[in-house]
Amino acid sequence: MDVYTTSFTYPRRSRHIRSPASSLDYQSASLSSQHSDFSNLPHHHHHHQHHHHLQQPTSSLADVALPSDAEAIQKIVMMAMSLHGCHVSYLLADHGRAWNFYISGAYQQVMATRGLILKECPIQHRAAIKVARSEILDFPSSKPTLKPEVRRRLDDIASQTLAHIAVVNSPLSLSNRTPPDGISSSAGWSGLETERVCELVITGHEDSVDLARVRLLVMLDELSGLHAERCEIDHKVHAIIAGRKRVMLQTIQEETATNIYYPSPLQGLMGPEVTTSITSTGANSRNTIWITGEFFGVQRARDMLFSVSVTKSKTVISRDTAILPRKLDWMVTDRGDDLKQIMSDNSTFIQFPPLGSSTSLITVYGDNRVNIQRTIRSIMQLACQYYVGSFWLLPIQFNALLPPATLNPTAVTHLLKQISIATGAEVVFKSMCFEMHGLEHEVRAAVAMIMELEVIKTFHHEIRFQIELSNEHREFISGKKNGKINKIMQTTNVKIKFETFNDHNFLIDISGPDSSVLQGLSLLQEELPAEISFHVPETYHKRIIGVGGRSIQRIMKKYGVYVKFSNAEEFAALGGYNDNDDNVVARTPAKNAINLDNLKQSVMELVNPKDKDYVNETVIIPRRYHRTLLGEKSIFIHDIESKTNSSVRFPDKESASDVVVIFGPESQVQIAASMLLDHVPFEADMVVPPSSELPRLCALPEFNNLVERVKRELQVSITPNFKVLGTSNGSAASNAAAAAPAESPAEYSFKFRCQRSNSDFLITAREMLEQFLLNHNVRVYSSPTSHHSHKRGDSFADAFPHFDSKVLSAAKTRGHESMDLGRSDVVQDRRLRLANSSPDVKALFNAPAYIYNLEEHEDSDPSYMTGHGASEYWTPLSPIGSGIPSRTRQSDDALKRGSDSLLEAKLKEQTGKPRSLTNRAQSLDLTMSFSRIAAESASSQGLPESPTTSTAGDTGGNTSPTSVTAPSFPSVYGPSVSSRTAVIGSSTQRTGRVLEVEDIDEVSRVISNLGL
Repeated sequence: MDVYTTSFTYPRRSRHIRSPASSLDYQSASLSSQHSDFSNLPHHHHHHQHHHHLQQPTSSLADVALPSDAEAIQKIVMMAMSLHGCHVSYLLADHGRAWNFYISGAYQQVMATRGLILKECPIQHRAAIKVARSEILDFPSSKPTLKPEVRRRLDDIASQTLAHIAVVNSPLSLSNRTPPDGISSSAGWSGLETERVCELVITGHEDSVDLARVRLLVMLDELSGLHAERCEIDHKVHAIIAGRKRVMLQTIQEETATNIYYPSPLQGLMGPEVTTSITSTGANSRNTIWITGEFFGVQRARDMLFSVSVTKSKTVISRDTAILPRKLDWMVTDRGDDLKQIMSDNSTFIQFPPLGSSTSLITVYGDNRVNIQRTIRSIMQLACQYYVGSFWLLPIQFNALLPPATLNPTAVTHLLKQISIATGAEVVFKSMCFEMHGLEHEVRAAVAMIMELEVIKTFHHEIRFQIELSNEHREFISGKKNGKINKIMQTTNVKIKFETFNDHNFLIDISGPDSSVLQGLSLLQEELPAEISFHVPETYHKRIIGVGGRSIQRIMKKYGVYVKFSNAEEFAALGGYNDNDDNVVARTPAKNAINLDNLKQSVMELVNPKDKDYVNETVIIPRRYHRTLLGEKSIFIHDIESKTNSSVRFPDKESASDVVVIFGPESQVQIAASMLLDHVPFEADMVVPPSSELPRLCALPEFNNLVERVKRELQVSITPNFKVLGTSNGSAASNAAAAAPAESPAEYSFKFRCQRSNSDFLITAREMLEQFLLNHNVRVYSSPTSHHSHKRGDSFADAFPHFDSKVLSAAKTRGHESMDLGRSDVVQDRRLRLANSSPDVKALFNAPAYIYNLEEHEDSDPSYMTGHGASEYWTPLSPIGSGIPSRTRQSDDALKRGSDSLLEAKLKEQTGKPRSLTNRAQSLDLTMSFSRIAAESASSQGLPESPTTSTAGDTGGNTSPTSVTAPSFPSVYGPSVSSRTAVIGSSTQRTGRVLEVEDIDEVSRVISNLGL
């Protein structure tokens, strides 16, 4: 009996490089601080194999083989050996990220054992769902604990799906939208902050993870008040109901304003059967579709799905096609995402044989011949990436009397493991032949390693590579009269032959006695076709091709690229090239691939900008808004699509993705994206220190009037959100809040909501609310001992709130900015910020949420505070560019200011209005501001001594300068006394004197301040 031995590493290394499954990995650095669950949240694990997976900072959490899996692996190996009678050994490979298995025995038994190991091997997949903390946590900022209801449901889901679920502080603890200016991601009490998020991390077998993810998404929908129902439809017609690129499914979701969650089309192929998920009703998890939304919407969506499934199931056709079994195993384990994409693009379902079953037949189901053909073509294209190489050992001379030379089996064992671990290929040894299966670079490396071995040198050998290629490329690669192939055979002394394989693909065999085969393979690969496909509206085809094809011939010759334009009929028969919408394909030998892009550019030059370069633009929109956007706002979305000639595609609901794709011409997709974002709400929170006054204050009619006014004038809605320990929601909290003792943890915040296009008004709305709270003696900022802790910025800098200017150095705490990081007292500042922006999860949740009674370090900064009570006044800035703090002449100034009744009146008026509102529509013409100061100060009795200390920030609503002739600025050069006295000011005692030293000083300081 021939012994068949194989050695392979699983999971394969390529997966760590390419698969989106691992794109959710944390970097090891961030993981070390974030791997644990919330320190005071319980762990959820209901599958005992998976106890501690999230506790260990590993470099990758997707598909990680952890040492704790060793017991499970040992069980599987023992079971396989007793079932199939093979010898199996295993060891850790790939830096502990995978296992290397070695199996030997009779061919049938080895293949059965290999299949069992592939299917049952406990490979940890990982998925994460971002979720706003407030949805699943009580007191998300001060004392985060899982809501009891959420905890119960997580336990249920974990036990039913055999997945391990943990709540982890997200590495992106803020949602990934870029907030508008003035909304600080780390704002303490200094302003607004966007919503903080945490992650539900699911680990386990691939099927368990897919099931648990859908169940969690349904749970989150139910928590936000939606109704959820399940319906059972045969999994083979799921993709057919959804339509190409899920267009039909999107339409159903749009009409019924629901979320529809599909099960994974590859469910049941990998991992142990999730038997517990087959519910009490006896329903199969592969057939279960979940629908969430308003009650009647859900009923309608369910009816629509059923009626479509009934009509479609009558028209379903199927086709079988053969692919090498090892290629099928590789596709399912390594290219699952590509397979799902192919099914979604073509609205077809592909039925694969069980993993490792040595069956080569797949069945494709669809309701349209074109879609089925295109699916098979895509699968075949995928199969072409997988190579097979063989290395035959032949005796040097044949002698009938001597037994043939063989290799020592123990040496072979060691060799196979070594080669397999080093290259990542699957290496087989049978009857004096090594066989390598894997991607091109893996197979090539394995052949090169075998050639270096000493044992091999006592034999003659023949090396053979087998490449699979699409039939349509057969002529392309052979060239005229097989010219290209003959040339390669002559230069490298290898044999190349073509063999028919199936209806779609053919095989190229390239063989030779030594390393010349590798050279021949390289030359052959240079001749393999590289292609690019794109979309050109059909109206342009004739114009680009030209009379008798002259124009396109010229372009093709210039770049050495073959181009094919498909008209409407061909396009319909083909279903599109690489993408469904592509109707032009360009091909060239791989060595010339660089010219494909140049060719595309020159073809596109002949197309109108609004029709050319169809691209996919991605927009991040939080998942919870998708249902409303698709439902209520669908009319606006269709309007955007027709105006910008593009289409908006929402992500598959079960993927839990925030990424919305807009497909359209390059010149239009940006416009479509910004138009779409105009319909997306933007939310921000303003956290305030707890105060027993707040609930009472928010019940007053004045507060309601303020909210109404803000909504009417600024289109921003403000809702108070008060939580005290022991109450679950804001409404119930209001009574308890007053009664609650100060020590009990409480969260007081105001939620601001508006459309994203309107986010400029958020700061104004916040200031109006702040002003209201201050007028009712409620603190907004952290320093309780200061009477005037709500500080005003410098009036001149604040006159321009819309400029983030490096020239106008703003005062340290401008109304809408987060705490300044560049302060000398960084240590205290860090303590203040710790609650919100510390990357360390434990610190985040163990530190006190708000540190109120800090020393008055804010008041002690000499650059903008002078003495007690001086914060009422705005002091002039230091000269720009000079590092010196501004001169403070406090006693003198305070007396002069105090004596100025006009200024005091102005100050009161200024504090009465929110700054941004008065400044919002302000003229940016300086002359206007200064001429007004001049005019007003001339008409008053007590005169301010310089423009900076007057109310430059208050240029009022829309009053105009009182006099056009009044000078716009003090003239330092001119002799005109009148102009000088108007601005610099001279009282009756000073009439005869033209300028005092102090006044000159003052003027030059103003000029240097302005940088004029």
